[in-house]
Amino acid sequence: MSKTLFALFIILSLAAMVLSGCAPQPVILEVYAGDSMKKPVLEIKGLYEEQHPNVTVNCSFAASKTLEETMRAIQQGDIYIATLQDVERMKQNGLILESQPLATLTPAIIVRKGDKTVKSWDDLARDGVRISILTPELGAAGSLAKKIIGKSPLKDSIEANIIALAATPSEMTELLLKNEVDALIIWDSIAKSNPKLEAVQIPADITEILEMWIAIPSYTASEKDASAFVEFVAGAEGKQAFKNAGFSILEK
Repeated sequence: MSKTLFALFIILSLAAMVLSGCAPQPVILEVYAGDSMKKPVLEIKGLYEEQHPNVTVNCSFAASKTLEETMRAIQQGDIYIATLQDVERMKQNGLILESQPLATLTPAIIVRKGDKTVKSWDDLARDGVRISILTPELGAAGSLAKKIIGKSPLKDSIEANIIALAATPSEMTELLLKNEVDALIIWDSIAKSNPKLEAVQIPADITEILEMWIAIPSYTASEKDASAFVEFVAGAEGKQAFKNAGFSILEK
């Protein structure tokens, strides 16, 4: 090989090394989100991966307590999307690096569209009405439903009509659509994002609105990449995805 060709080979090799070093490295983000947030989070996943081809966003959906226990057990997780109370509990244990507000979670009675079995809170106390709530120990939706029922003068009658404690909002929705229950006490976004369902308001004097936050757990493998994802979710495109799913946005 001539000196000229050898020099050219060296130059091209060095250039290839430089270019490969500049190329974005593959990134995997593990996102843990409440089951009721599946629709907007999956939309955001698609948008983010399209705009960041080197990033793969893996999503795990479940009740918030289940997600927290999983992250603690395996000591992994780059993103956590849950209620403010859930995020604060982990923060008190030094397990949250940063967090931002996302949206509000408004509880409501969810029924099949056009079904007249339950048209008001008082209807939940009528004989024969079948109700499902999330298992209170598993997440905020269940514990809040239990708290709201406890404030009602109709507490005993409504509790007697709860025939199904579900593990996730998706499971509750399936029960309702199959006509195995008449009503759910869960977030109003469930009805806003499903044309087969509608929401009945809970009396203002017993209800309570929660905040949904996005956070970076201390278990993250890449705080920089996780932070970039948080900013995207809290930005215009992320907020629009939550609006599309029926959530009301919380500003910083």
